[in-house]
This record gives sequence, structure tokens and C-alpha cells, in this order.
Amino acid sequence: MNISTRPLFCSEKEAKTNNIGWQRTGDQIKHFRNNIGQEGRQFFSLTWTFQFPYDKDTCYFAHCYPYTYASLQDYLLGITNDPIRSQYCKIRVLCHTLARNMVYVLTTTTPLKNTESRKRKVVILTARVHPGETNSSWIMKGFLDYILGDSSDAQLLRDTFIFKVIPMLNPDGVIVGNYRCSLAGQDLNRCYTSGQKDSYPSVWYTRNMIRR
Repeated sequence: MNISTRPLFCSEKEAKTNNIGWQRTGDQIKHFRNNIGQEGRQFFSLTWTFQFPYDKDTCYFAHCYPYTYASLQDYLLGITNDPIRSQYCKIRVLCHTLARNMVYVLTTTTPLKNTESRKRKVVILTARVHPGETNSSWIMKGFLDYILGDSSDAQLLRDTFIFKVIPMLNPDGVIVGNYRCSLAGQDLNRCYTSGQKDSYPSVWYTRNMIRR
């Protein structure tokens, strides 16, 4: 079986004793379709076998390596404190969520001269509209590491385009542990055409930014 399909496991005792965090684990991993469930809906199961390494331990399982709101803030602080990257990556708050958490937007480009302001096209990227899809945050981190790097290709991209990056559209959902919804109980990926600014501020402000 592909190692990326194995569950992730973290033991507090293992982390404290051996400084080992999240790791792939599990044997006899099976994905299968169940019998028809309620109201004709189809359900699926994932099973695996595993032996816990310690007694009286606190353990966690995940389908992908976690990436928290605090992880994002630490990453952005590193950019802000970097004298080189901070020259061509400006971080601001796009809006605040229902829980008053900040939604960040990063603008990355070679500093513009007045005559260049209308010559560069804008590329917009977003991630984590679904809070449970942590893999999107790791992909976004990889993109930012690249576009903020010192390679000639990264420099060419910064000279050619303006990148607007919203690395976490649904921080409320990330913080409280939702898989798909915001605190409003809605899938924000279905709310881009909504005019309810107060209910879905992050997608409303994102759409407004794109229109500008």
C-alpha cells in the first residue's frame, strides 16, 4: 500500500521521550463500502490494526499531517522578520472572521515602480476553505517557500506577476476542528456568490479583492 494512504499517529509519551512526533503507521489497512445507510445514502469504512507503544498514554490519529492556525502565524512571523523576504512580501489582514480571527493576505512581487503598476497581471491563490484539508496548507507553504526563494525562476515570477495569497480562508474551522464548515455551519466553498458579508466575511472579502 502507498505510504501516503496510511494513517498518521502521534503519541505524547513518544514525543516527550524520544522527540518523535507524527508518523505513518498501521497494518491491514482496508477501505470498503458499507451497506446502504439511512435514506439511501452510501457510507464507507476505513479499518486498520495498530498496537499502542505505551500504557496510559494520550494518542492522536490523523489522515494528513496537521497544520494549525498557530503554525501559519509562526510562518508569517518568520517572513516578517526576514530582512530579504519582507522586501517583496507584504502581509496584511484581509478581514476578521466570526470569531475575530485574522484572515491574512500576502502580496508578493518585486517592488513596483509607478510606471509598472498596471503592467503586471495578478495571480490569486487560496487554501484551507475546508479546514480539514491540511494538505492544502503544506502545498501552500511549499509554494511560498519557492516564490520567496532566491532562485532565478522565483525572481522572474516576482518580476512578472503580482501574487495575492490567502493561506487560510477558514481559520475558525481550523481552530475548532471542523472538517468542512465554518462557524456559521456552512461550507464556504459554496458561498462565494453570497452577499452575506457578516456571515461569510473571508469569502466576501476575497471576492471583493478579486473584483478590484
